[in-house]
Amino acid sequence: VRMDTAASKQQATWRRLAKSRAALALVVLVMFTLTLVGYMRLFRRPTISNQPINKYESSPAYDTYLRAKVNLKSENLAQIDNAISLLKQAISVDPKLAPGWAELARAYNLKSFYFYASDAEKKPLNEDAAVAVEKALSLDPDLAEGHYARGIILWTHDNHFPHEPAIQSYRRALQLDPNFDEAHHQLGVVYFHIGLFDKGWAELEKATTINPSNTLAHFRFGVIDLYRGKYEDAYTIFKSTPLTTNPSLWAFQYATALFRLGRNEEATQLLDDYLKKYPQDEGGVGTSVKAMMLAKAGNYREAEAAIQHSIEIGSGFGHFHHTAYNIASAYALMNQTELAVKWLQDASEDGFPCYPLFANDTNLDSLRKDERFIAFMAKLKQQWEHYQATL
Repeated sequence: VRMDTAASKQQATWRRLAKSRAALALVVLVMFTLTLVGYMRLFRRPTISNQPINKYESSPAYDTYLRAKVNLKSENLAQIDNAISLLKQAISVDPKLAPGWAELARAYNLKSFYFYASDAEKKPLNEDAAVAVEKALSLDPDLAEGHYARGIILWTHDNHFPHEPAIQSYRRALQLDPNFDEAHHQLGVVYFHIGLFDKGWAELEKATTINPSNTLAHFRFGVIDLYRGKYEDAYTIFKSTPLTTNPSLWAFQYATALFRLGRNEEATQLLDDYLKKYPQDEGGVGTSVKAMMLAKAGNYREAEAAIQHSIEIGSGFGHFHHTAYNIASAYALMNQTELAVKWLQDASEDGFPCYPLFANDTNLDSLRKDERFIAFMAKLKQQWEHYQATL
């Protein structure tokens, strides 16, 4: 009996030992598996956090789509038309290429915004842009480029520049793709148009950090500097930007920086060269800078003629609000207060309610004591404070 009891105890001991070893082996196996998974994560192909997987790279039309995007890095008519041709080719090869439809909407919008003024010319382009956006989002509702394109086609003269809906579209695009440099860029553009310079600058920094070759985003640092009164900084940036990036925007902003620095001969020469090469002066922006310069020099009759010419050739363009602001500045320099306030109101209502610029621009100093100007600025400041608090 004692021998049987001893044997039973020994067997029980061995069973416990076997269970312990099995448990230990299981622990070792689990630890090995976790370690292996960790090493696989460490050494796998690096990816950017939250970067969406590009499911369109395998499309037979993808390279053509990319060539079109390269063309749209500059906003001049020849490259926009080339991009439209390439994008039509891409979506004919692959009608389900959603980013191609979104980029086509952007190209149509750029052509309408900067190069056409009449409703008859703009309407078919705007309709084609809207159809392309809807096509892109019907193919891929979570396409960042689609929501970005929706913001682009919203924020136009024809739609009265709805700032907040456009901002929401760009933010939706950035939720889907935080590394979408053009969405950061265009969000920054809306911000500085409504006087949110710090927010605009921050978005441009994100755009140029993600894509250092985004020339237009770099250019627009200079625009914010100009609106802040940092004319030398603005001049330095504009000088390093190619004219072909966007001829009308480049010429009038660059000339304005030179004018504000007192370098009138250089500004005049730059505008003369621009108007010789681009006599159509889309938006009337170059001519309106000439009007400011003539008014400042006391040449009121010539300034008035330049104002009327800029209105004649510029009305209806997407960027005419800048011309309207320059016209207001010219009238302020000529002490024509009523007309100056009227054109400031027009600029504000047409997409450029830039309160900090209006408040600090010395060209408007003759208006500061006028009751109409004071009332207008109080309303504009209230709107700006609303934007600061909510956007």
